[in-house]
Amino acid sequence: MLTRTAMAAWLLLSALSGARAAAQSPCCDPWTDLGQSLAGAAGAPYLEATGSLADGTQVTLSLEEAAPSAPAWFVAGLTSLDAAFKGGVLVPALDVLVPLVTDAAGRLSLVGSWPLGLPTGTTLFTQCWVQDAGGPAGFAASNAQLGTTPPAPPAGQFPADWIYGGNCAGEPQLQVQPYDTNTWILRQSKCTNFEGPFVFLLFGQDKALLLDTGAGNIDIDGTVTAVIGEWLAAHGKSSIPLVVAHTHAHGDHVAGDPQFTGKPNTTVVGHSTQEVTDFFGFQDWPNDIVQFDLGGRVLDVVAIPGHQAAHIALYDHETALLLTGDTLYPGFLFISGAVSQGNFAKYQASIQRLVDFIADKPVAWVFGCHVEMKNTPGESYPYGTKNQPLEHDPQLTREHLLELNAAVQAMGSSPHVEVHDDFIIQPSG
Repeated sequence: MLTRTAMAAWLLLSALSGARAAAQSPCCDPWTDLGQSLAGAAGAPYLEATGSLADGTQVTLSLEEAAPSAPAWFVAGLTSLDAAFKGGVLVPALDVLVPLVTDAAGRLSLVGSWPLGLPTGTTLFTQCWVQDAGGPAGFAASNAQLGTTPPAPPAGQFPADWIYGGNCAGEPQLQVQPYDTNTWILRQSKCTNFEGPFVFLLFGQDKALLLDTGAGNIDIDGTVTAVIGEWLAAHGKSSIPLVVAHTHAHGDHVAGDPQFTGKPNTTVVGHSTQEVTDFFGFQDWPNDIVQFDLGGRVLDVVAIPGHQAAHIALYDHETALLLTGDTLYPGFLFISGAVSQGNFAKYQASIQRLVDFIADKPVAWVFGCHVEMKNTPGESYPYGTKNQPLEHDPQLTREHLLELNAAVQAMGSSPHVEVHDDFIIQPSG
């Protein structure tokens, strides 16, 4: 049974004065501005609420344009009160009252974690009242914000078993798995290449994205063309432009590129850091995060060099999938040139960037491009194994990313091999 105290817990985690949090993603904003601000001498304070309200994600309430260095109170409730108060309207029920003080610029923030397991549709009303001699009764009030817990990310489909190199006489070159009607996951047979990489095909209304082209020795173009044809027929379209991009530039992810180069209605993104930044529009690689719109389907592109210089991760707002390439998957997380080329420091920064990025976003699964772990915790197949009947499921979770980040940050400037239940950190050089 949800209690008002439980709902209040996230709000009380920490109180920090400072800058406003990053903007919420365009497709998934669960917040509604209810207005009802009350101006004081400094004008009407403004309250911004950010966060997806998915289980365990970060929520930030930021107040600005209030009286400087003034006593203030964050009010929060599971229901609305809408009562006349101090010349204005007190919107939330008085379930939580948090006393704070604005900074010299008239700002303050609360940051916390949204509780786990709240039912879809659970509401939180919040508002901030500030002592301000210019207000009708010595107070000013911010606008109120209403947060509504959204449904969980849509469930996709995985096969009962992925091909794993166990039957090279009968195993297809590529296993084709529709995750949902607009998302396809392809797994290359380990019989054709021991890497057995995963490849992703995502459809929007305006274009399709093929992420990686496999390790070679397969008809990747024929398979992708067939899937596109199936999707077009199901959606009543005759054609759709295809963009071929890559998680990174290693050979087992780009070997199929020549099959797409020069094809009509097809763009193949180059492999260098410059070509990647130019295509996606990075202005400050690797620090900024850019968006790539497939037409009603927005992907966030996050630079994550370390495993390879031009490595990127993609976050899909439609499915809440985080695609991490070779940076995180159930297997050997190789970071060559860890010290000699400074790649471990880059890898640490990239993992932290990913953790910061997903802090306020739902994540259905973290999905990389390989499997080398067994389904027994901490056990792996030797690198190069072509038959993996007991392999780990390829999909990981937000918690695995947090675990990886804690581990690599703890290593500091002394990277070393470290075996975890679901992955192995493997720096060298």
